[in-house]
Amino acid sequence: MTTWALEFALSKQLNKGTPLSVEYLNWACNKVINNRTADRGQFFHHLLKGFEQYGICPEQDMPYAHQFDPQYSPSTKARAQAKNIQASGLKIHWINPWKKQAGLTDSHMSQIKAILDKGWPVAAGSSHSRLLVGYHNDTKQPGGGAFIAKDSRPGTYTEVTYEFVKKKVGDVFWVESRPKPVRKKR
Repeated sequence: MTTWALEFALSKQLNKGTPLSVEYLNWACNKVINNRTADRGQFFHHLLKGFEQYGICPEQDMPYAHQFDPQYSPSTKARAQAKNIQASGLKIHWINPWKKQAGLTDSHMSQIKAILDKGWPVAAGSSHSRLLVGYHNDTKQPGGGAFIAKDSRPGTYTEVTYEFVKKKVGDVFWVESRPKPVRKKR
């Protein structure tokens, strides 16, 4: 979800789709947390620290590896591309940083909807990650509605109720990009 949030913001800035490397971001995260022993689920805050320190490269420069290999590291080209993307001005906004106890307030829920209304997806972490991409109010749903979400577990779009998000989600963030400057012709 972290990669998808970064990818969306970068694509919006560049006005074109740019698939980013999950593998590179996992490598960067593992560097930050000094993990060299096992594949493990990554927390948003660790992945974002990895991005802050090492950036992220396009998928083509460091394709996904289906098995964890502590020796697998990015090429010189991938690292250079990652630094370029890192310098593009993507900005991380925390709605609710990670804490041990899950749960969001009404204010958090309003912030999530406001960000979605502005056209930005919102990453939400619980037992697994989701990228919230839309919502609809529905009094028949628990909590009064549902979010449309890209779910990391099945890799499909699903709905998750407001009640679930409010009670079970912990950390929530979104990524913003600035539009690419337009050069004036002389």
